[in-house]
Amino acid sequence: MKEVKINIFAPTKPHANQAIVLDDPSRFKLIRAGRKWRKTSMMVSWQMENALLCTQGLTYPLILPYQEQARESVWLDHVARILYEFDKKEFPYKKNEQGLSITFPHNKARFKLLGANNEIALRSISNWGAFAGDEFDDWKPHIWYEIIRPNLMTHKAPAIIGGTPKGMKNMYRLSQEGIFKEFHFTSYDNPDLDRGELDTLVAEAKKKGNDYYKQEILAEYVKPYGLVYKEWDLGHFIDFDYDANLPLHLAFDFGVNDPTAIVWIQPNNGETRVIDYYEANNADLNHFIQVIKAKPYKTPEFCAGDVAGNARELTTGKSPIKILEEAGFYVKTSHIPSIPSQIRTAHGFVPHLFISKKAARFRDLILNYRYPEKKSEILNQSNEIPIHDEWSHGMRAFEYWCWNYNPPTQELNPISQPNSSKELLDLINNRRKARQLSWM
Repeated sequence: MKEVKINIFAPTKPHANQAIVLDDPSRFKLIRAGRKWRKTSMMVSWQMENALLCTQGLTYPLILPYQEQARESVWLDHVARILYEFDKKEFPYKKNEQGLSITFPHNKARFKLLGANNEIALRSISNWGAFAGDEFDDWKPHIWYEIIRPNLMTHKAPAIIGGTPKGMKNMYRLSQEGIFKEFHFTSYDNPDLDRGELDTLVAEAKKKGNDYYKQEILAEYVKPYGLVYKEWDLGHFIDFDYDANLPLHLAFDFGVNDPTAIVWIQPNNGETRVIDYYEANNADLNHFIQVIKAKPYKTPEFCAGDVAGNARELTTGKSPIKILEEAGFYVKTSHIPSIPSQIRTAHGFVPHLFISKKAARFRDLILNYRYPEKKSEILNQSNEIPIHDEWSHGMRAFEYWCWNYNPPTQELNPISQPNSSKELLDLINNRRKARQLSWM
């Protein structure tokens, strides 16, 4: 084949800050960048170049959160840009539109786009020569650890992971582990970006709030918009151990089609210490009982959970709470008038909540448990229901503990004040019933 000079970054070239990343010899690199820094185009070009230079016929994937996103935002834009350069230079390649891949005849190497949502297609792959992952905070947290990282072992493949952070999620956790070398760039760090367009982008971001601006433009790790427990101090995530001299409590959120979550809590006067956390999908209650018993902790003095644990299972004829009782764990539940009421009670514990580094997943939960985006600035968000997602199950377990461990005195509804002594007595009795605790 005749020698052809290809500009793999066509029609431009790497800007100075992209070159810093590309020239760094670290095997694992994390790029935290503001919008329009050109991290995606850099990763496409990097993987294309890796495929062109390969001598073993390996595959070089770029993975985005969703396959359709890979097609729309990368295949039809960034990949098309490079293919235009190939066509102009008459450089041979084979394009697979359906499979979103480019194969090079001279070495059989392949560039391929994939979606992180298709976990089955990603498992047990051994022919990756390098890996690139984009918008990492939109991935499920376990994919890097359980799927991608094992795929890199055969060829000791390098990896670049990038994105604009969305709160303190996957990228933040990866940055804390120290395995990746982290590069931090703002939108201002793209010297090729038109300053007028950037000023407009910045102004639009600032209208949505300072935190949004810090996240989208400055690429800072900030607590996400609408966070339920924004007052929690990140400095309370520290390294401490289980203390056998303190009480031990358990809190449960029982899942049916959702995960079941367990939080291990040790109250210490005004402090609340979360020392451990566990959640799992598609497991029966005996699995969780074995997990609890396998922990190096004493038998809990107090357990709390949601009333859904009282529902009988058709397969066993028993409720989860009954099964736990038979195993020696007595779960306390009480009527909760509303989720917002329960959350308001939990707010009283959060300022003095400490989370052990052994419970890092619980830290991630409290940093991403949030309300839906407000439709109006005048909306009282404290009366809303938080988003039900992967971050909510463990937090609901914690809230059940807050409510049951120290049930609040219910306030009289000012809209329905009693008009007589009998009405007052009836109202007090109803309130008392609402506060009664049920030991199952």
